[in-house]
Amino acid sequence: MVDFALYRLTFAPAVLAFVALMFSLQGVPAPFEAPVPPSFDPARATATAREIVSTAPERPPGSPGDGTIADLVADRFGSIPAGSVSEQAVNGSYDGEDVTVRNVLVTLPGDSARTVLVLAGRDSPSGPGDASSAAATAALVELAATLGASGHAKTYVLASTSGYVDGAAGARAVVDALAEPDLVDAVVVISQPGAAAPSGPYVVGTSTGPNRTAAQLRATATAAVLEQAGLEHSEPGTFSQLARLAFPSGAGLQAPIVDAGFDAIAISAAGETPLPAAAAGADDFSRESLGGFGRAAMSVIQSMDVAAARFAHGPEPYVGAGDNLVPGWTIALLALALLLPAWAAAADAVARSLRRGEGLEPALAWGAGKAAPAVAGLVALYVLALGGLVPDPEFPFDFDRYGAGAAGIASMALIAAAMIAAGVAATARRRAPRIPRSALLAAAGAISGVAGLGAWLANPYLGLLVAPAAHAWLAAVAGGRLAVASVAVAVSLVPLVLALGAVASALELGGGAPWTFLLMVADHQIGFLTALSLSVLTGGLAATIAAAPRRSASG
Repeated sequence: MVDFALYRLTFAPAVLAFVALMFSLQGVPAPFEAPVPPSFDPARATATAREIVSTAPERPPGSPGDGTIADLVADRFGSIPAGSVSEQAVNGSYDGEDVTVRNVLVTLPGDSARTVLVLAGRDSPSGPGDASSAAATAALVELAATLGASGHAKTYVLASTSGYVDGAAGARAVVDALAEPDLVDAVVVISQPGAAAPSGPYVVGTSTGPNRTAAQLRATATAAVLEQAGLEHSEPGTFSQLARLAFPSGAGLQAPIVDAGFDAIAISAAGETPLPAAAAGADDFSRESLGGFGRAAMSVIQSMDVAAARFAHGPEPYVGAGDNLVPGWTIALLALALLLPAWAAAADAVARSLRRGEGLEPALAWGAGKAAPAVAGLVALYVLALGGLVPDPEFPFDFDRYGAGAAGIASMALIAAAMIAAGVAATARRRAPRIPRSALLAAAGAISGVAGLGAWLANPYLGLLVAPAAHAWLAAVAGGRLAVASVAVAVSLVPLVLALGAVASALELGGGAPWTFLLMVADHQIGFLTALSLSVLTGGLAATIAAAPRRSASG
């Protein structure tokens, strides 16, 4: 029912795409070097951090405590003779209530209008945040005082923001209000620099979208952390980087800024995700860490001040592979080329089935029924989110604040019930004996191919991960029995499962990963076309298993 010679021939474009990928590799740019050893006073920064905690140990976004520390920061910024202090009021939400948070900014004019933006989060949703937001705010204040007392070529803008738990509302407002965003050379985020037990990644450039930050900025920050904090940052592996492009999920203040098109980096002593309150208290604070990561941030800032050009970005986007950068367009092209043979085989099978009058329409309806449970679950999730039963916080959000709880468990039960009901309804359409197996397998191939196309259109990096699943139905066509077809389906899902696992590991989701992924679908961080394509793919794979021969052709 399939011309396998044609199928093999259509892999030729994939070979050409791979050759194009190999010839398109670019080297990682060398880091910039700071002109002088960075100056940063850890004792003074530590005193500021302790003052923040003692003055306002509770600092939820928009709260009186948050406002008190905003006043403290404004006062410190105002004491810088060269500085110009301004504020922004940002409407957001916290625990379901509307709040207004304040951004406090100081501008330190330089000889050039080219700008370096430095951000730190001030609010603390729970607990005093000694090692996290208190340390970050203290580092920001110390950086402002030091930079304001020295000459510099470029203009510096330092911003104390609030509202991370509401999609980093404060950080988004800062970049949205920039009068001349094209003049911003880079953005440096100070993230939880006081952790007594540092843990990587120390340099975070992930995004909430498909953009990536400048490769040379990453290299410069990596070198600064090694030299100033004595810690070696290790980039995630190539596959993990691909997974983060397939499922954009950057946490931290830098994530929406990178997505907005800026070259931004977070320098963190405690990885990408926010420290829980139990790990960010007084006993978890280290003056040495604050000093080391404060100097690292200063080093990166100063390295930009003497640079004649912006950081070399590299391809947009890219995936690192050793000392090379793989351009994103070559990955997208390879994904498309790997899907092409599956589409060609499905088209061949469908054409043959139509010519033989095998009843393809009922076969397609039967195959679509196999996707009904997943699609019904997706619809139920959106309905529950629309009704407010499933939260849909704007990404990035604090994962610890959105655990499943009783409401989440009830919601997942309702979603499961919708899937079961759809599955029961679909079983009423059992295939009639008159529909040949070849038509059923052609339908499985067509459905899998459509799902693969949808995934590629939604995100070409996701398309690469699901490409094997678009081919799985051919194992049954080639005469494989149920066991062979089932193994082929399982193996085809390995890249997708590993990618989701890589994202869950990077975000430290643990056992809460399924619920967090549901929230990411509900708030459209994982987009509708992505979710729908994956749902339809389950139908194609289920149809493959259901239509596979139970006995060998000779049996």
